[in-house]
Amino acid sequence: MVIYVDIDETICYYANKREYPLALPIKENISKINKLYDEGNEIVYWTARGSTTGIDWYDTTYNQLKDWNCKFHKLQLKKPFYDLFIDDKVINTKDFFV
Repeated sequence: MVIYVDIDETICYYANKREYPLALPIKENISKINKLYDEGNEIVYWTARGSTTGIDWYDTTYNQLKDWNCKFHKLQLKKPFYDLFIDDKVINTKDFFV
């Protein structure tokens, strides 16, 4: 199974203002995604970082994933910015990490 995983407020959070270099890992969520990886699923982290500003956050984000011991096959930026995503295969973060 190919599983796309968001980053901000999914596997990391911010103590104060959202500044990507200051993101803090949510270790229990990362462990659950790593388990999916270990079970043979393809994990693609997909983020909207820089989608509205045009800033390239790839290196910062890639290094964070590595520092947080995230297991993944691919990191993709350019996720569209949206307020609501409607899809037949979507699971909300709050429901998935219960």
